Amino acid sequence: MFDLDTRLLQIFFEIYKHNSVSKAAEQLDIGQPTLSIALNKLREHFKDQLFVRVENKMQPTELSKQIYPLVVEILNRLKLVQSYNIEFDPKTSNYQFRISMTDISHLVLLPKLINYLREHAPNIRLEIVPITAETPVLMSNGEIDLAIGFLPQLEAGFYQQTLFQQRYVCIASQDHPRLTGTALTDEEFRQELHIDIFATGGHYVLEHELQKLGVNRNILLRLPSYLGVGLVVQDTDAIATIPHYLSQLLLVRGNLKILEPPYPFPKYAVKQHWHARVHQMPNNQWLRQVCFQLFSE
Repeated sequence: MFDLDTRLLQIFFEIYKHNSVSKAAEQLDIGQPTLSIALNKLREHFKDQLFVRVENKMQPTELSKQIYPLVVEILNRLKLVQSYNIEFDPKTSNYQFRISMTDISHLVLLPKLINYLREHAPNIRLEIVPITAETPVLMSNGEIDLAIGFLPQLEAGFYQQTLFQQRYVCIASQDHPRLTGTALTDEEFRQELHIDIFATGGHYVLEHELQKLGVNRNILLRLPSYLGVGLVVQDTDAIATIPHYLSQLLLVRGNLKILEPPYPFPKYAVKQHWHARVHQMPNNQWLRQVCFQLFSE
């Protein structure tokens, strides 16, 4: 039996993450033969297949599932050690930040951040992951550097900073056959067909308020995210209630108009969140300063 090095653990992690030898090799920028040799070494060490091919995917064995959390913890601690330098120079660093965002942030915030990085930190790389129920755990164990959005579920051990306030508006097609004004009446809101977007974040604020008001929308279609809502609304006579920041972006790109809703929906704060473990780390401090500079009102 030989000693495991971090390279082998990284290979294990990538195969587990992607369920694929070829994708793991691509991610690590090594050849598939080299990666296959490493996988054989891992199998020899653990006396287990670790991954078996099922329907063209490399599925983990029970042993792999058991050691995966330990491997993640080791790699995350190594990442912390490697990135914990007294100084952080964004102009030369090739650090990859992992940021958790909503789909709205992809559309509204991410382009601005990328353009800033291309000019001021050209070697910095980003990996964007969705905000889910697992986000707090991933932040606490170091897998996520920063989360941007509406995360009221975060508890002790996390810092937060408000970037801006979000409010709701309604959007409809410019050619809508019935809605000709700039605001919806209570009767129009109840009678029109709605596109409902079941997304994390402020969606729950909206749903809670409608329930309090006793308003039942006539739902035509439910979407899992905001990404396609503009295209659907502009080509139908359905309407949608969406965050104002997103409506401004869609207005430029589509045949849409903004209508004020008939109810005073509450605003909610979009914040950046980070765990206490990265609070003093220079690279994380820099990223938070950049995001606040770019996105705060």
